[in-house]
Amino acid sequence: MAKGKPGIQDQYLKQMQQNGLTVRIVMVNGKELVGTIAGFDAFTVLVSVGDVEVMVYKSAIAVIGPTGSDKP
Repeated sequence: MAKGKPGIQDQYLKQMQQNGLTVRIVMVNGKELVGTIAGFDAFTVLVSVGDVEVMVYKSAIAVIGPTGSDKP
């Protein structure tokens, strides 16, 4: 990937974070998290779940997407 050009993963996470969307994250072990994206870097995603922030390794995430509960 060219330096300075954000990848699709970063664009997707940034859009969800900036819009404050509630996301559903399904882990590779089948467990689920529902919250908002507080931040992310090359290897982790910081998810706000209630009043707790949970750091998740991207390699442990199977699926991530909006819950749909934020639609008008």
